[in-house]
Amino acid sequence: MAVGEEACPSETVMPGRPAKADGRGFFPMNALQTYYALPVIAFASPVYWPDQARLRRVFDELCAELRAGSPAPLDFRLVDNATELAAVTLELKSKTAVLLPLSGAVQPWLVELAESLAHAGLANAYLPGFLTPALGAQLLERNAHPACTDFFAHRRLRGRAARWIGQREDLHRYANAHQAVQRLRSARILKIGETEPWVINSTRDPERFRQALGCEVTPLEATELYTAFRRVTDGEASPVADDWTARTTLFMGANHTDVIRAARVIVAMRRLLQEHSADALSMACFAMIGELNTTSCLALSALNDSADAIGACEGDLDAAVTLFLLKALSAGFVWIANPIIHSTDCIDLAHCTAPRCVGGERLSYRLLRHHESGRGVSPEVRLPGNRAVTLARIGAGLSELCVHPGRALAVAKQPTCHTQIRVHIPSSRRFLECLDGTHVVMTYGDYRPELSCCAELLGIRLTGTSENEVGSQLPLGPTPVPVCACSAVPAP
Repeated sequence: MAVGEEACPSETVMPGRPAKADGRGFFPMNALQTYYALPVIAFASPVYWPDQARLRRVFDELCAELRAGSPAPLDFRLVDNATELAAVTLELKSKTAVLLPLSGAVQPWLVELAESLAHAGLANAYLPGFLTPALGAQLLERNAHPACTDFFAHRRLRGRAARWIGQREDLHRYANAHQAVQRLRSARILKIGETEPWVINSTRDPERFRQALGCEVTPLEATELYTAFRRVTDGEASPVADDWTARTTLFMGANHTDVIRAARVIVAMRRLLQEHSADALSMACFAMIGELNTTSCLALSALNDSADAIGACEGDLDAAVTLFLLKALSAGFVWIANPIIHSTDCIDLAHCTAPRCVGGERLSYRLLRHHESGRGVSPEVRLPGNRAVTLARIGAGLSELCVHPGRALAVAKQPTCHTQIRVHIPSSRRFLECLDGTHVVMTYGDYRPELSCCAELLGIRLTGTSENEVGSQLPLGPTPVPVCACSAVPAP
């Protein structure tokens, strides 16, 4: 495959991907399951590598080492002459690539290729731990290090700094971020109904998403979902409902009929995604409660548990693209929630659409009436504590990506949306200074390095908690939390 080309569908499809593209050239519901290769261009001067056979052996070894363990494909190309440089420069015009010097005397080639790129990473593969010691030593012997520092300084002095990649893990994170951004740019998101009027900080204009992020937002009237719901029979929804009820016997006010109606919403949303060749949806859910006498909570939970789609509630499209971006990074859990911000460097997250799995680990839950309306059914998922988490939101008119690290801890039940977790953060003040809206997206694990790369590749600001603000402030183990005396429902 030529550098810079997107991998062909037959080479990148997960099982079950349709064989025929739609009118956009995209494949329905595939963006989250399509692999995008990151071009990695190795540069070798014949002054330092006069033996072509030896150079090829070293290059092949390097490719094998760096591909191992990468979450996204790496597409390697060797440049050791002006003709090859011209071909690669033409192929990669306005794209993203990582430049990897294998020797000195390649700085002019690095500069020429970088000038044609939208974004450039610089792999310092001679550094300890990047390659095996024997392989890394060959790059040091041939002066790869001054080539890297000289090129990096050249870019910095001209206001177009390359991303410094000093470890193999950094290369893999950059590849993962590149793939996630390509997936986002290939996505189609359904906007079902209008954004709820109280969600005042979410971008409403579909065209803005295309301009800022490259993804497509397709508006649909809420009646399309209502019609799809009415076409779903109880028999068609029954297996979906059984999946929800088989794993819990805890019903608090809700009953099996409620679960059947909620399962019909799941089936209806899936059908709309398929009919519109979409990968995600944002749902104005409160009007639906009165229209259909059910809620979308189980449906959105199910979508966010799936491998190929996401769903955001209250018509919050900013949250939808954040959910999508995290899942595109292969996050095993994504959840949209309301933050309750304490002054003691912690927040409580609460909402009713949490997935039932974390990276394949099944979570216990019970089914209750919807918190605000007292109708339909919503899951109360018992989220695991004492784990690192990442909090994120794309916001400010899609101009910034706010990211905070945290540590999740179990918390006593409070009288608000059913699924809840407490998250200790480095600074409540900093969280408030960067707050972008009423919803934040949580995932388990530390995705700050990948999200930093994503912000760069998307051309938006990175805000939130910086590395030097984290320090050792986050608790490493469970700590006592106050019990809310006004809790209406006991903790599971």
